[in-house]
Amino acid sequence: IQSNRRKSCSHFSVFEPFFENNTMKFPKIFSRKQDKAASNTAGVSSGFGSSALESTKEAVAEAVKAATSSVPNPSIAFISCTVSRDVDEVQKEFVSALPKDVPIHGITSSGSLLTSKGASAGAVGCLLLKSEEEGAFATAYDSEKGETAVLGLKEKMASPQVIFMGATPGAEEGVIASINEHFPGVPVYGGTAADDALAGEWKVMSADAVSSTGVSLVGVGSSVKFGASMLGPYTETEKKVIATKTEGRRVFEIDGKPATDFVLEWLGDDVKEAYDNGGLILPQTAQKPIGIKKPSGEIVTNHLAALGAEEKYVDFFAPIPEGAELLIMDSGDGPSTGYADALANAYDTAKSQGSLAGGPPTAGMIVYCGGMAIAVGDKLDEGLTSDAFASKVGDLPVLGMTCFGEQAYLEGQKENVQRNLSVGMILFG
Repeated sequence: IQSNRRKSCSHFSVFEPFFENNTMKFPKIFSRKQDKAASNTAGVSSGFGSSALESTKEAVAEAVKAATSSVPNPSIAFISCTVSRDVDEVQKEFVSALPKDVPIHGITSSGSLLTSKGASAGAVGCLLLKSEEEGAFATAYDSEKGETAVLGLKEKMASPQVIFMGATPGAEEGVIASINEHFPGVPVYGGTAADDALAGEWKVMSADAVSSTGVSLVGVGSSVKFGASMLGPYTETEKKVIATKTEGRRVFEIDGKPATDFVLEWLGDDVKEAYDNGGLILPQTAQKPIGIKKPSGEIVTNHLAALGAEEKYVDFFAPIPEGAELLIMDSGDGPSTGYADALANAYDTAKSQGSLAGGPPTAGMIVYCGGMAIAVGDKLDEGLTSDAFASKVGDLPVLGMTCFGEQAYLEGQKENVQRNLSVGMILFG
């Protein structure tokens, strides 16, 4: 896994020269003082709190107070914040404010935290879950090595029904590969830690540590009702090409020609500067996903990330197999609506899946791609508060994160994948 991590990160390293001068910003919507919600029906009980108070100590205290008013002794805490705060301080304050020895899973979110009431810029938040069943949840963390985290989880929970993961950009495929090796057939869902400007400031948090290369895993036991989804809300166009030479996330040739030539022909002047000099093209491609169709018919969406100038390669945020047919996708009216319908469909799909199987959820998490956040801009809050989504979620306690990569299980293909430009829901019951 360590060698896989190095290989994956090498494909991410094309971005490093552009971090220092990068001016790309991800949407920050508005500051909400506090949010709280609770659910205490049979099964998993839950409590949620968030706060955008300026003082991190006070913000965390306010969020935890709101959440623990419903769940005073949680089995697990999911936490998040943006990198506009000192993430080490955020983690420290959550550990201090939560009951002793509560396991924590956390990643940083880009720009805002997402809730069922909208997006909140620079906020901190926590979703607390409580199960009366012994061993309903298990967590494992390592500051760098995915395999160490996987083996740590295996010691605590040999046969989870599903694993929820958090990692950092470039490491995801290695973590998934290790999970597949040690937990064959177990579905994986998750979101990749993010920052506000693609500056490498993302962090993964646990009860014991914070790391910019961390891996956090949550095993969900069989006693917990669980459903999940991860959707690429796009339609196929007639344009298709073949990735004829690739290595991991890097594509050297498309249809037998330099990969950047295809991108320039496709996107034109929008990418001309990056074509000439190399650089990130995330904003230009945020509404233009590339899809790879699996034999099952399921499409895995991918985000073009950067062009390699003289070497004429293209980097993606997910692996591109050599010989894969690349489908040019259309985002339709999704960006102009904040992907409201996609959020609603993600909820419906998650509710119908897995052991939840249509039952009432008591808590949820939103995994919303950072590239989609670029695409929607200031429409992000509009999608979260739309009738299409809000009418379904109601007062359900929900913590949402804007991520730099998404992990999901393809039901038809029976495969765990790294993907981009996706929106998903994780529901507990």
